Amino acid sequence: MKSFLHIVTVGTSIVRNASINVDKYDILSKHRDRLIRWARAPMNSYEDKEAGEHARESSKIFLNVYSYVVSDPYGSSAELNSLLKYLELLSSRGLKNIEHDIVLYPTDTGVSRFCAKIIKYFLEKDFIPETIDIAKEHRIGNVELVEVKGFGYDFWRGLLNLVSSIALKLRDNISKYDRILVNLTAGFKPETGFLLLVSSLLGIDLAYYIHEYMREVIEIPILELKLTATMKTIFTYLVKEQRIPSELIKITDRLGLTINGKPIPEAKEFAQIILKSTVI
Repeated sequence: MKSFLHIVTVGTSIVRNASINVDKYDILSKHRDRLIRWARAPMNSYEDKEAGEHARESSKIFLNVYSYVVSDPYGSSAELNSLLKYLELLSSRGLKNIEHDIVLYPTDTGVSRFCAKIIKYFLEKDFIPETIDIAKEHRIGNVELVEVKGFGYDFWRGLLNLVSSIALKLRDNISKYDRILVNLTAGFKPETGFLLLVSSLLGIDLAYYIHEYMREVIEIPILELKLTATMKTIFTYLVKEQRIPSELIKITDRLGLTINGKPIPEAKEFAQIILKSTVI
Protein backbone atom coordinates (compact mmCIF):
# COMPACT_ATOMS: atom_id res chain seq x y z
CA MET A 1 0.00 0.00 0.00
CA LYS A 2 1.31 3.43 -0.94
CA SER A 3 1.46 6.16 1.67
CA PHE A 4 0.80 9.87 1.11
CA LEU A 5 1.24 12.75 3.55
CA HIS A 6 -1.05 15.78 3.35
CA ILE A 7 -0.06 19.10 4.94
CA VAL A 8 -3.36 20.95 5.46
CA THR A 9 -3.73 24.55 6.62
CA VAL A 10 -7.04 25.12 8.39
CA GLY A 11 -9.14 28.27 8.40
CA THR A 12 -12.63 28.99 9.74
CA SER A 13 -14.86 27.78 6.90
CA ILE A 14 -16.83 25.31 9.03
CA VAL A 15 -18.00 27.97 11.47
CA ARG A 16 -18.63 30.49 8.68
CA ASN A 17 -20.67 27.97 6.67
CA ALA A 18 -22.55 26.85 9.77
CA SER A 19 -23.48 30.47 10.52
CA ILE A 20 -24.74 30.95 6.95
CA ASN A 21 -26.83 27.77 7.08
CA VAL A 22 -27.90 28.15 10.69
CA ASP A 23 -31.62 28.39 9.83
CA LYS A 24 -31.54 25.41 7.47
CA TYR A 25 -30.49 22.85 10.08
CA ASP A 26 -32.34 22.30 13.37
CA ILE A 27 -29.12 21.13 15.04
CA LEU A 28 -27.54 24.50 14.21
CA SER A 29 -30.50 26.79 14.86
CA LYS A 30 -30.30 26.23 18.62
CA HIS A 31 -26.81 27.78 18.50
CA ARG A 32 -27.75 30.56 16.06
CA ASP A 33 -26.51 33.60 17.95
CA ARG A 34 -23.30 31.97 19.11
CA LEU A 35 -22.33 30.67 15.66
CA ILE A 36 -22.95 34.06 14.06
CA ARG A 37 -20.84 35.75 16.74
CA TRP A 38 -18.05 33.20 16.30
CA ALA A 39 -18.06 33.64 12.51
CA ARG A 40 -17.53 37.39 12.96
CA ALA A 41 -15.21 37.17 15.95
CA PRO A 42 -12.00 39.22 15.81
CA MET A 43 -8.82 37.40 16.82
CA ASN A 44 -8.29 37.15 20.58
CA SER A 45 -11.82 38.41 21.26
CA TYR A 46 -14.04 36.86 23.92
CA GLU A 47 -16.05 35.11 21.19
CA ASP A 48 -12.95 33.68 19.56
CA LYS A 49 -11.64 32.34 22.86
CA GLU A 50 -15.08 30.92 23.62
CA ALA A 51 -15.02 28.97 20.35
CA GLY A 52 -11.64 27.53 21.28
CA GLU A 53 -12.98 26.39 24.63
CA HIS A 54 -15.66 24.37 22.82
CA ALA A 55 -13.14 22.53 20.62
CA ARG A 56 -13.86 19.28 22.45
CA GLU A 57 -16.12 16.27 22.03
CA SER A 58 -17.88 16.91 25.35
CA SER A 59 -19.32 20.20 24.04
CA LYS A 60 -22.91 20.14 22.78
CA ILE A 61 -22.25 22.77 20.12
CA PHE A 62 -19.18 20.86 18.95
CA LEU A 63 -21.24 17.69 18.47
CA ASN A 64 -24.06 19.55 16.71
CA VAL A 65 -21.73 21.33 14.30
CA TYR A 66 -19.96 18.02 13.79
CA SER A 67 -23.29 16.40 12.83
CA TYR A 68 -23.80 19.20 10.31
CA VAL A 69 -20.35 18.49 8.82
CA VAL A 70 -21.07 14.75 8.62
CA SER A 71 -24.31 15.51 6.75
CA ASP A 72 -22.44 17.61 4.14
CA PRO A 73 -18.64 17.33 4.37
CA TYR A 74 -18.13 18.85 0.92
CA GLY A 75 -20.33 21.89 1.48
CA SER A 76 -19.51 22.57 5.13
CA SER A 77 -15.70 22.53 5.09
CA ALA A 78 -13.30 23.99 2.52
CA GLU A 79 -10.56 21.71 3.82
CA LEU A 80 -12.60 18.50 3.56
CA ASN A 81 -14.02 19.56 0.21
CA SER A 82 -10.57 19.88 -1.34
CA LEU A 83 -9.18 16.77 0.37
CA LEU A 84 -12.09 14.51 -0.58
CA LYS A 85 -12.22 15.81 -4.14
CA TYR A 86 -8.49 15.29 -4.46
CA LEU A 87 -8.88 11.67 -3.39
CA GLU A 88 -11.60 11.33 -6.03
CA LEU A 89 -9.18 12.76 -8.59
CA LEU A 90 -6.58 10.18 -7.60
CA SER A 91 -9.13 7.39 -7.98
CA SER A 92 -10.13 8.66 -11.44
CA ARG A 93 -6.48 8.24 -12.44
CA GLY A 94 -6.39 4.68 -11.17
CA LEU A 95 -4.48 5.56 -8.00
CA LYS A 96 -6.23 3.61 -5.26
CA ASN A 97 -5.44 1.56 -2.16
CA ILE A 98 -3.48 4.48 -0.66
CA GLU A 99 -3.10 5.33 3.02
CA HIS A 100 -3.23 9.07 3.70
CA ASP A 101 -1.67 10.62 6.79
CA ILE A 102 -2.94 14.11 7.53
CA VAL A 103 -1.34 16.96 9.49
CA LEU A 104 -3.73 19.83 10.24
CA TYR A 105 -2.29 23.29 10.87
CA PRO A 106 -5.01 25.63 12.17
CA THR A 107 -4.39 29.32 12.53
CA ASP A 108 -3.72 30.47 16.08
CA THR A 109 -7.34 31.33 16.83
CA GLY A 110 -10.09 29.67 18.81
CA VAL A 111 -12.45 29.42 15.85
CA SER A 112 -9.82 27.75 13.64
CA ARG A 113 -8.94 25.34 16.46
CA PHE A 114 -12.65 24.46 16.77
CA CYS A 115 -12.82 23.77 13.02
CA ALA A 116 -9.61 21.72 13.01
CA LYS A 117 -10.80 19.51 15.86
CA ILE A 118 -14.00 18.78 13.94
CA ILE A 119 -12.05 17.90 10.78
CA LYS A 120 -9.78 15.60 12.78
CA TYR A 121 -12.76 13.93 14.45
CA PHE A 122 -14.46 13.45 11.08
CA LEU A 123 -11.43 11.88 9.43
CA GLU A 124 -10.89 9.53 12.36
CA LYS A 125 -14.54 8.58 12.95
CA ASP A 126 -16.61 9.06 9.80
CA PHE A 127 -14.34 8.45 6.84
CA ILE A 128 -15.99 5.09 6.21
CA PRO A 129 -17.39 3.34 3.11
CA GLU A 130 -20.94 3.58 4.46
CA THR A 131 -20.90 7.38 4.16
CA ILE A 132 -17.97 8.27 1.88
CA ASP A 133 -17.67 6.44 -1.44
CA ILE A 134 -13.94 7.00 -1.81
CA ALA A 135 -13.36 5.36 1.58
CA LYS A 136 -13.63 2.09 -0.34
CA GLU A 137 -10.52 3.02 -2.29
CA HIS A 138 -8.50 5.11 0.18
CA ARG A 139 -7.66 4.84 3.85
CA ILE A 140 -7.04 7.61 6.37
CA GLY A 141 -4.06 6.79 8.54
CA ASN A 142 -2.74 9.05 11.29
CA VAL A 143 -4.40 12.44 11.73
CA GLU A 144 -2.33 14.97 13.63
CA LEU A 145 -3.28 18.48 14.73
CA VAL A 146 -0.45 20.97 15.23
CA GLU A 147 -1.22 24.40 16.66
CA VAL A 148 1.21 27.02 15.39
CA LYS A 149 1.76 30.06 17.59
CA GLY A 150 1.11 33.34 15.79
CA PHE A 151 -0.11 31.70 12.58
CA GLY A 152 -2.85 33.86 11.12
CA TYR A 153 -2.34 37.08 13.05
CA ASP A 154 1.40 37.70 13.41
CA PHE A 155 2.65 37.45 9.82
CA TRP A 156 6.36 36.80 10.28
CA ARG A 157 6.15 34.99 13.61
CA GLY A 158 3.36 32.74 12.40
CA LEU A 159 5.06 31.95 9.10
CA LEU A 160 8.38 31.17 10.72
CA ASN A 161 6.72 28.88 13.24
CA LEU A 162 4.64 27.20 10.53
CA VAL A 163 7.54 26.56 8.17
CA SER A 164 9.76 25.41 11.04
CA SER A 165 7.09 22.96 12.21
CA ILE A 166 6.55 21.55 8.72
CA ALA A 167 10.29 21.28 8.08
CA LEU A 168 10.76 19.35 11.32
CA LYS A 169 7.89 17.02 10.44
CA LEU A 170 9.35 16.27 7.02
CA ARG A 171 12.93 15.87 8.21
CA ASP A 172 11.82 13.14 10.60
CA ASN A 173 9.36 11.40 8.26
CA ILE A 174 10.04 12.22 4.61
CA SER A 175 11.40 8.76 3.73
CA LYS A 176 8.16 7.11 4.90
CA TYR A 177 6.00 8.57 2.13
CA ASP A 178 5.60 7.97 -1.58
CA ARG A 179 4.22 11.46 -2.07
CA ILE A 180 3.99 14.61 0.06
CA LEU A 181 1.30 17.15 -0.69
CA VAL A 182 0.17 20.49 0.67
CA ASN A 183 -3.52 21.45 0.68
CA LEU A 184 -3.67 25.22 0.19
CA THR A 185 -7.44 25.73 0.04
CA ALA A 186 -7.80 27.36 3.45
CA GLY A 187 -5.95 30.25 5.00
CA PHE A 188 -4.82 33.72 4.00
CA LYS A 189 -3.32 34.34 0.53
CA PRO A 190 0.00 35.87 1.71
CA GLU A 191 0.64 32.93 4.05
CA THR A 192 -0.34 30.28 1.52
CA GLY A 193 1.72 31.99 -1.18
CA PHE A 194 4.77 31.97 1.05
CA LEU A 195 4.16 28.33 2.00
CA LEU A 196 3.93 27.41 -1.68
CA LEU A 197 7.29 29.07 -2.32
CA VAL A 198 9.04 27.44 0.63
CA SER A 199 7.52 24.05 -0.27
CA SER A 200 10.04 23.81 -3.08
CA LEU A 201 12.80 23.72 -0.46
CA LEU A 202 11.01 21.48 2.02
CA GLY A 203 10.70 18.42 -0.21
CA ILE A 204 6.95 18.73 -0.89
CA ASP A 205 5.95 17.22 -4.26
CA LEU A 206 2.65 18.87 -5.11
CA ALA A 207 0.13 21.48 -3.96
CA TYR A 208 -3.61 21.29 -4.56
CA TYR A 209 -6.63 23.45 -3.84
CA ILE A 210 -10.17 24.16 -4.95
CA HIS A 211 -10.23 26.97 -7.51
CA GLU A 212 -12.47 29.83 -6.36
CA TYR A 213 -14.36 30.15 -9.64
CA MET A 214 -14.01 26.83 -11.45
CA ARG A 215 -14.75 24.93 -8.20
CA GLU A 216 -12.45 22.14 -9.38
CA VAL A 217 -9.37 20.62 -7.80
CA ILE A 218 -6.28 22.30 -9.20
CA GLU A 219 -2.80 20.80 -8.87
CA ILE A 220 0.35 22.88 -8.75
CA PRO A 221 3.59 20.96 -9.38
CA ILE A 222 6.32 22.10 -7.00
CA LEU A 223 9.63 22.35 -8.78
CA GLU A 224 12.71 21.41 -6.83
CA LEU A 225 14.64 24.59 -6.11
CA LYS A 226 18.06 24.96 -4.58
CA LEU A 227 19.69 27.99 -3.03
CA THR A 228 22.36 29.66 -5.11
CA ALA A 229 25.82 29.98 -3.65
CA THR A 230 25.18 33.70 -3.19
CA MET A 231 21.99 33.12 -1.21
CA LYS A 232 23.68 30.50 0.96
CA THR A 233 26.40 33.03 1.71
CA ILE A 234 23.82 35.69 2.57
CA PHE A 235 21.87 33.36 4.85
CA THR A 236 25.09 32.30 6.56
CA TYR A 237 25.95 35.93 7.32
CA LEU A 238 22.45 36.45 8.72
CA VAL A 239 22.60 33.34 10.90
CA LYS A 240 26.00 34.26 12.31
CA GLU A 241 24.87 37.90 12.69
CA GLN A 242 27.95 39.03 10.81
CA ARG A 243 28.19 42.30 8.91
CA ILE A 244 26.93 41.79 5.37
CA PRO A 245 29.48 42.78 2.69
CA SER A 246 28.58 45.92 0.77
CA GLU A 247 28.38 44.05 -2.54
CA LEU A 248 25.57 41.86 -1.12
CA ILE A 249 23.54 44.60 0.53
CA LYS A 250 21.87 45.52 -2.76
CA ILE A 251 20.49 41.97 -2.90
CA THR A 252 19.40 41.76 0.74
CA ASP A 253 17.77 45.20 0.62
CA ARG A 254 15.95 44.27 -2.58
CA LEU A 255 14.66 41.05 -1.00
CA GLY A 256 13.56 42.86 2.15
CA LEU A 257 15.91 40.89 4.37
CA THR A 258 17.71 44.08 5.30
CA ILE A 259 16.94 47.80 5.31
CA ASN A 260 19.97 49.85 4.31
CA GLY A 261 22.07 46.82 5.17
CA LYS A 262 20.54 46.30 8.61
CA PRO A 263 18.79 42.90 8.98
CA ILE A 264 15.07 42.93 9.81
CA PRO A 265 14.26 41.30 13.19
CA GLU A 266 13.08 38.05 11.60
CA ALA A 267 16.00 37.65 9.17
CA LYS A 268 18.20 35.43 11.33
CA GLU A 269 15.50 32.91 12.18
CA PHE A 270 14.22 32.88 8.61
CA ALA A 271 17.73 32.16 7.34
CA GLN A 272 18.17 29.35 9.88
CA ILE A 273 14.95 27.68 8.80
CA ILE A 274 15.76 27.91 5.10
CA LEU A 275 19.31 26.58 5.54
CA LYS A 276 18.04 23.65 7.61
CA SER A 277 15.20 22.95 5.19
CA THR A 278 17.47 22.61 2.19
CA VAL A 279 19.25 19.72 3.90
CA ILE A 280 16.16 17.52 3.56
